[in-house]
Amino acid sequence: MGTTTSGRAAPLAPEDRREALTRVFIALAREHGRVPTTSEIARAAGVAEGTIFRVFPSKDALQSAAVESAFCPAPARRDFLAIDRSQPMRERLVDFATTLQQRVRDVLDLMRALGLSQPPPLERHSACLGAGKHLRSEPAESCEPLHHDHFEDVLDLVDPDDVTVTPHQLLHRIRLLSFSGSHPGISHGELLTPEEVVDTVLYGVASGRARKANDPHHA
Repeated sequence: MGTTTSGRAAPLAPEDRREALTRVFIALAREHGRVPTTSEIARAAGVAEGTIFRVFPSKDALQSAAVESAFCPAPARRDFLAIDRSQPMRERLVDFATTLQQRVRDVLDLMRALGLSQPPPLERHSACLGAGKHLRSEPAESCEPLHHDHFEDVLDLVDPDDVTVTPHQLLHRIRLLSFSGSHPGISHGELLTPEEVVDTVLYGVASGRARKANDPHHA
C-alpha cells in the first residue's frame, strides 16, 4: 500500500482500508502462526493503531473479516479460469492441482494460527474482501466453499475423448487427492506434488506388464 513522506500509509477509503488491514492480519497470522496483536497489525500496515478501530469496531471484528476473506474461494476460481487452455491436458491439470493444493496449505496454515478445528461457515452474502475489488460485483454464491459442483467453468481442462470418466468425475478425483495429499495429518507427512496427484489419477501406478496380466480382456 502507498505511504506518505512520514512513513504512514496514504489515506484510503474505509472499504479499501478494511481490505488492506484484513490482508495484513492474514499475512501476519500465517507468518507467525498465531493471532497478531493490533500493534503488530498497525506497524505492518503503516498506520496508527487507532486507525484500525476507525474501520473496525473491535479486534474481533477485524479477525472475523480476515477469516471470511481468507476462506473465500473466489481467488482460487479466478486462478482456475486463468489456466492456459493451450497447454496439453496433463499440464492444464497440474496447474489445476497446484491451485487446489496451495489453497489447502493456506487454509490449514491459517486454521492452525487461529486455533480453528474446521473452516468457518461462509455466508452467501459474503463481501469476499480478499478476492479483490473486481470481485465485489460478482454474484454472492462466488464465496461459497469449493466443491465438485462448482467446476462447471473448468470442465474444458479435460479432453473428454482421452479419459474413461466424465470431466466432472476426473476433476473431482483430482480435488480429493489434492486435499488428502496436501494435508500433513492425512498423508502422514508424505505429501504429494501436483504432478504426482495428476499422474496417479490419469495413469495410475500399475506398470504396463501388470495391467496386461490383470486385464481379463487382454488377448
